Amino acid sequence: MVPATEAQQPATFGTPTREVVLQTTGLTKRFGKRVAVNNLSLEVRHGDVFGLLGPNGSGKTTTLRMILGLIWPNSGQIAAFGVPMTDGARRRAALQRIGAVVEQPAFYPYLSGRENLRGIATYAGLVNNAATRARVDEVLVSVDLASRGGDAYRKYSLGMKQRLGIAAALLTNP
Repeated sequence: MVPATEAQQPATFGTPTREVVLQTTGLTKRFGKRVAVNNLSLEVRHGDVFGLLGPNGSGKTTTLRMILGLIWPNSGQIAAFGVPMTDGARRRAALQRIGAVVEQPAFYPYLSGRENLRGIATYAGLVNNAATRARVDEVLVSVDLASRGGDAYRKYSLGMKQRLGIAAALLTNP
């Protein structure tokens, strides 16, 4: 078989090369003798819509937790926006470009939705200033919780709690 030349490659119709935003190579995670993720290699480019599908226990959440740095793989590599997730100095900046909701989001029940988001913003490295407070209000609007932003989280319905989780994932404008 002869490798395709550049002229034989499919036409991109003027579409610029899209940045690789997430790459895993040989990603493996074990919990004791149980292998949760086995040698996963994937590449996601800017603009892709990418989903992890599989039955319960197939490693979807474990994969997301490794990508987000919540747990560490036993082997393999992860890079986000070209930054190896082992590069502590640049890792935080790369993670600030990612928004995620892993399983059920957790918030302080006695704080309002707005107060919870302000706390998350501080934890994400956003400065506590007028711009951050405006961003919190903006994401509340985007998930249709602006009118309930002052209510305690414990008073939210399940759907409202899930939307607040999405708002938290959007705070850093990923």
